[in-house]
Amino acid sequence: MNLNLAHALLVAAEGKPYGVLKVRCGDLVREVEQMAAAGLVEASLENVDNEAYAVINRVTDSGHSFLRAFKDQSPPLAELVSNEH
Repeated sequence: MNLNLAHALLVAAEGKPYGVLKVRCGDLVREVEQMAAAGLVEASLENVDNEAYAVINRVTDSGHSFLRAFKDQSPPLAELVSNEH
């Protein structure tokens, strides 16, 4: 798991209404899958029209702990994730 990317995805999910974040980029979908396996998020992984996408449904308590651990850091990939749909 890429810690900077995981942090950026968690921040982006927290910034969305109801904490729901949809991603379609293959690398981001794989990252969400790893984050779900690590218990940082609850996520749905789908494949529609041969395009993989993931939806972060909720940031878990462990995800919030991860965010608190890095609260004073601004990962360089935050802009990349915030521009994803």
